[in-house]
Amino acid sequence: MATDSHLRRGSPSPREQHHRKRRRPADDDRREEARFPAAEGSPREPVAAATQVTLRGFDDGLSARVLADRLEAAAGTVLRCRVKTSVTPPGSYPDFQLQLPHAAAAAASRAATSPHDGAVPAHAFVHFARPGAADRAARSGLQLCGGGGRMHPSDVISSSLRAARRRRRGDTKPMLFPDSRVEAGDLVAPDTFLAAWRGADDPACTSALDFVVEPSDARCRLLFARDAAFVSLAGAAVLLCCDVKLEFPVADIVQALAFMDDDSLLLQLSAVPLLYYRTAGDDVHGLVPFDLIDDDDDPWIRTTDVTPSGAIGRCRAYRVSFRTRFWPTMKAALEYMKGQGVLVEILDTRWRGLTVRDEPEFGMPMQDMFFSVQRAEGLSFPELYLVNAVVHSGVVNQHQLTADFFGLLRRECDAVNVAALTKLLGGKFQEFDVCPRLKNAQDWAARKPKLLRLHSSRKDGADYNAEMRRLVITPTRAYCMPPQLERSNRVIRHYHHVADRFLRVTFMDEGKQRLNTSAMNLYAAPIVKDMMPNLFQQKTTVYRRVQTILTKGFHMCGRKYSFLAFSPNQLRSRSAWFFAEDGITTIASIREWMGQFPSNNIAKHAARMGQCFTSTYPTVTIQRDEMEFLQDVNHNEYNFSDGIGKITPKLALEVAKKLPLTDNYVPSAFQIRFAGFKGVVAVWPGENEETRCLSLRPSMKKFDSDHYVFEVVSWTKLQPAFLNRQIITLLSTLGVPDSIFRQMQSEMLHNLDRILKHSDVAYEVVRTCCPEHGSTAGLMLSAGFAPANEPHLRAMLLAIRSSLMQGLLEKERIFVPKGRWLVGCLDEFGILEHGQCFIRASAPSVNKRFVRHSSIFSSASKRAETIVGTVVIAKNPCLHPGDVRILEAVDVPELHHLVDCLVFPKKGVRPHPNEASGSDLDGDIFFVTWDERLVPPGKRSRSPMDYSPAEAIQLPREVLPHDIIDFYLENMVSDNLGRISNAHVVHADRSKYGAMDEKCIQLAELAAIAVDSLKTGKIVTMPTYLRPTEYPDFMRKEDAISYKSEKILGELYRSIKAAYGYDLVSHGTNTLDDLVYDMDLEVPGASDFLEDAWQCKCSYEAQLNALLNQYGMRTEAELVTGEAWSLTGDNKKQHYETQERLNYSYFQLHREYRSIFEGNAEISVEEKNLAYETKASARY
Repeated sequence: MATDSHLRRGSPSPREQHHRKRRRPADDDRREEARFPAAEGSPREPVAAATQVTLRGFDDGLSARVLADRLEAAAGTVLRCRVKTSVTPPGSYPDFQLQLPHAAAAAASRAATSPHDGAVPAHAFVHFARPGAADRAARSGLQLCGGGGRMHPSDVISSSLRAARRRRRGDTKPMLFPDSRVEAGDLVAPDTFLAAWRGADDPACTSALDFVVEPSDARCRLLFARDAAFVSLAGAAVLLCCDVKLEFPVADIVQALAFMDDDSLLLQLSAVPLLYYRTAGDDVHGLVPFDLIDDDDDPWIRTTDVTPSGAIGRCRAYRVSFRTRFWPTMKAALEYMKGQGVLVEILDTRWRGLTVRDEPEFGMPMQDMFFSVQRAEGLSFPELYLVNAVVHSGVVNQHQLTADFFGLLRRECDAVNVAALTKLLGGKFQEFDVCPRLKNAQDWAARKPKLLRLHSSRKDGADYNAEMRRLVITPTRAYCMPPQLERSNRVIRHYHHVADRFLRVTFMDEGKQRLNTSAMNLYAAPIVKDMMPNLFQQKTTVYRRVQTILTKGFHMCGRKYSFLAFSPNQLRSRSAWFFAEDGITTIASIREWMGQFPSNNIAKHAARMGQCFTSTYPTVTIQRDEMEFLQDVNHNEYNFSDGIGKITPKLALEVAKKLPLTDNYVPSAFQIRFAGFKGVVAVWPGENEETRCLSLRPSMKKFDSDHYVFEVVSWTKLQPAFLNRQIITLLSTLGVPDSIFRQMQSEMLHNLDRILKHSDVAYEVVRTCCPEHGSTAGLMLSAGFAPANEPHLRAMLLAIRSSLMQGLLEKERIFVPKGRWLVGCLDEFGILEHGQCFIRASAPSVNKRFVRHSSIFSSASKRAETIVGTVVIAKNPCLHPGDVRILEAVDVPELHHLVDCLVFPKKGVRPHPNEASGSDLDGDIFFVTWDERLVPPGKRSRSPMDYSPAEAIQLPREVLPHDIIDFYLENMVSDNLGRISNAHVVHADRSKYGAMDEKCIQLAELAAIAVDSLKTGKIVTMPTYLRPTEYPDFMRKEDAISYKSEKILGELYRSIKAAYGYDLVSHGTNTLDDLVYDMDLEVPGASDFLEDAWQCKCSYEAQLNALLNQYGMRTEAELVTGEAWSLTGDNKKQHYETQERLNYSYFQLHREYRSIFEGNAEISVEEKNLAYETKASARY
């Protein structure tokens, strides 16, 4: 914080005077009545056709009105002209929390100027009424400068992108409510609003507020002006006037209540609005009745909370007071919201408006990084964490945390309170009368001894399960997510006695959306960058917030959490591990225990630390004399055995017995973590079948460690194959006819359309497309249940159908029956020749849903098919035509023990995995198909790209903790792999050469560097000329210019859209009237278990709803089947990782209630079976 003595007033005072002046009511009245003018002598043209330009090269003293007059005389009618001479001062951040100095002190320092006070040469943002005006303005050589100087064509930059966005708006006009008042707060009762911030009372606000409802992009905006202190790292500050924007989608409005009694609108939101600022215009002249909010090349910059008390981050309700004469517009806006699914109600004058009060600490600065209850006497950490979770979820309001609330918690034991608070978390709506609700939940939990034993018996991390906590931090707030039972990792298991001090922190945007790089980088207007290219190498306050949390930590529940480490997957999802030291276990001691990491390579040092946090299953301990070290297979400067080792059958059997497998076969290969080694070990028979040996290679060793527990990440199993955009793009480029893809999609859609009506079709879809997750549905189908009359089965099939349909629409995921995703392995015998491979694929079947209870494994061979003939392989991401490899699959009896593996030769000029997207054998999964239709003509691979890694960045010293944090931040703001991949899709779609286009080849090379950046530390930047300006329709980029794709991806997309629209879900849904009671499932004696069944159902649903709410999912069926089609935001973008966590969490939840169902009574098999039947009937 800068003190008042360090605060200077910025130079552009005329702007502030104008900004205050132009927003007075009289001016707004004229502004509201203004209309878009017609061009000279021609019919009025819609505003959507306007063209924007930016200008420079005129005198600083030239007013916006004079500039507009001269432009109109030479080029055409000007709708709006904004002149600016300021930007965000270099090296500074806006501090909206800083109290403004006294006016006299500010005035005294106003004359002081500095090169770093944000002043830039004068420039203007101009909107013309007609197209072509920008060209005429440049060609006319306007005299805009003193002394006879003229503006040159290079001083005019046209903005066709913004104009195109305005054309998309069409005739839809925004609904504007000028001179409104806004309050942020919370409802503490149905008729009482507690205000935490009031714009009119904020001394920093310099204007009234505009509320805008914009149907063209389905968003609402609140706009106002306020002063802000821009503080440099040295502590000096300059005061500038800024425009501030709060923006949220209409979809985030839970309820809209309009009160005619006091002309007010209450909006209850599900998420915090996005916050933006930009330095205000010095001078604005316009004929339009509102600011052209998003049609301006002066970019809005993301920021954190602009209220001193953190009200925007804490509150979810906004009360907007507007003028009475705007009721017709308000009714139109509410009608529009209602059409968007918002719960809308207009209360006439018979209803009194809300009672509005200020919160007890109104306007008091918030000291912490986010709101949380730090301490509560008598409550344990698990209880206090859940208290914060129910507040952050919105179920309970912070003002409802009264002495009575905490008194209720202190009266009960930890187990009861944890169960009760978890039940509250399952609620979908805010509770106003929270104390009775909490008491009911406690009474309910106290009557559930089985449930309490279940909660208390949850693993602390010593086994492969651990109850983990996750904190989501956004630019304005944080969310304590409900604890989940997850697969643990090496570190958690070792430190299980302090497992609850580990916290997984995820940085996300508001609404739990992905935090994009655009929120952390400061972008200047193109014309300003041209004038002063060296000014804008800086970040936003959002970046500064993330940086502060990583470097200084944060307080929560009375603990100080500090950054510990992250894994490569966590970096991609903006996550990291934090730890709260207890005086004994410290950050330094944990890092020392983990191992000895590369000393001067930041990227590898960070990646190796993250290796210890990989979620794994601990199995057996390996003794030193049971380890064997093999040489890597190296020739032609390539490593053919990179990441692959061996394990003997005896040891593999011991490992398999420790794993939650769903069949009785030992997997053929395991992806592992062992000591400092990582990679894959395949089962290879030795000379002695009783040998217990693990064979490792130097390429598998990443760091030194004495941890000798054999940890398993995953194992070989049947994984169905699906095409995707990248593979389709490459196969199409290589000559596979478009008709093949249309045919395959049509076949898949034909089956999905029949899945709810034909049990045999449903069984085949479940068996082949989702054998791992659809087994419950498969078992029910095989037992004779029909989708037409069994609601749970129908719901599961609908979830499977919706997920597969969504994959088709959004990612072109077309099922390939003759294909698999396979783990790469090596032919240790050396039988395979270059160009050959070996594949033995297991046959689809419906496995048992439950983990086997027996440790007996089948000695018979797993039912599998040996593939012979031409096969096509690829590995994601695949952008280069040479990434698709065409090999010959051959039958080698000596390799028949390797099932669900893609076995590569160790002969040849170059390893085939390396040819396919630069892959190796440390766990990479390859797409494989033996469908002859998908083999490119000629059956020959194109020349592969060179995937030699870039030289890693080395430090001249040892890596320090702050280096790891800097590396994390640099990757967050430079995450370009997604952009590169999307640009590749666009250029391949646009070019007649497809993926062979020169730009696509360049993008493939950049993608390879980006993929390796987590190992090399080299950050890649995509050149401007490779960045698309428009996107094909199938990419569904709603905020960009779209064109109709004429290639196969566009055809596939539009065929689904034409047949089904965007509603892929409602088809086949059930209502309560559709449910049919099946008398065959009623068993005598079931009534004796009804009470117990009901209690279990309530408990199960409470935990289930908490899980669904945490991820924003809709149905139980998605969890049961593992087909989570309704994920949104970042959970959807990180679908694979989210799906894994969901599957594991539901698996544990299912296992817990299965154990309650089975009970522990020592009774005969006959009695047990009878008990199971009656219990199951009662639950039905």
